[in-house]
Amino acid sequence: MLLGMPGPFEPPFAPIEWGMESRPRVCLVMCFRNEAAHLPAVLATLAAQTTDHDRLHLIAVDDRSNDGSGAIVEDWLARGDIGGCVMRAEFGSIPHALNLALTAIGSEDYVVRLDAHTLYEPKYVELVLSAFAALGPDAWCVGTSETPGPAASFGKALHAALFTNPMGLGPADYRSKGARIVKSVYLGAWRPGVLQRLGGYDPRWSANEDAELAERIRRAGGQVVRIDARAEKIMTRGALSALRQWSRYGFWRAQTFRKYPRAVRPRHVLAPTALVLALGLFLSPMRFALAPLYALYAFATIRLRRRGERPLVTAASLVFFPFVHCGYACGLIIGALRTAKALREQHTAFGDM
Repeated sequence: MLLGMPGPFEPPFAPIEWGMESRPRVCLVMCFRNEAAHLPAVLATLAAQTTDHDRLHLIAVDDRSNDGSGAIVEDWLARGDIGGCVMRAEFGSIPHALNLALTAIGSEDYVVRLDAHTLYEPKYVELVLSAFAALGPDAWCVGTSETPGPAASFGKALHAALFTNPMGLGPADYRSKGARIVKSVYLGAWRPGVLQRLGGYDPRWSANEDAELAERIRRAGGQVVRIDARAEKIMTRGALSALRQWSRYGFWRAQTFRKYPRAVRPRHVLAPTALVLALGLFLSPMRFALAPLYALYAFATIRLRRRGERPLVTAASLVFFPFVHCGYACGLIIGALRTAKALREQHTAFGDM
């Protein structure tokens, strides 16, 4: 049983038997920019969804792609049995693009956010809808965790190791299997009217927008629930790109903490705490203690690696993981000391919620 839920349930959830008079539309929202290499495979997984296709409506937001991504989606919509449209975004951020999509969604529609380089199991939408039916009205958002797909290049394989090794991105609650109430989820789906009542995404957030929205959901009385539904992430970033991404993520995580101090958890501050302690040890006569501490960290990293991981990837992760932790920690510390320009200059209704 999930704590706080109206009653017990056992996944996998039973399929919903909708009456002819009650078949709310399911809006699939997918924002992208220059994803032509991945869109055909992603769209193929949408075409394979077991939910009745006449209920599905794809809203694709093309953020100024110059590789023909928009045309790929338009052609797919024209040839298939799933309705939808392609919108052109005028802003270079995910929250702006998502809010643009919301203008085409009614308050009676379910909303399922998709990623343009993620592959979805055939029952993905069906599992989302069945979960909403089983969980009751307090579950405003459901979602899953990302599963890294095969990575051909060494850099992408190293990035994938971040997700599969607990010593990489850490023990976030939504990465554990099983249905449970969590702080946030990968992508997410929402009950009809939830996003409209909350005002959509806060456009000031350039990253960590999902966690900020999840905090507003909880503050308004809703719950975020993790379910078992496979979403296989196509690895598109190499090691250096991932390092920049997580440094930026740390900065915006700090902005979320500024707005919602109760959202801070021990795991969020573990990296900056470890960085400060390591620097303190390095500058002290006790610096010799760093060697056994790192050896312990390296042993845990090797011990917890994914089965079948290439030895060279595991060896590189012994250096890569600490760099990512340092990048995240520096971003978090800088974010704690400096408010983002967008938050200083824009005064919107979000700040009063």
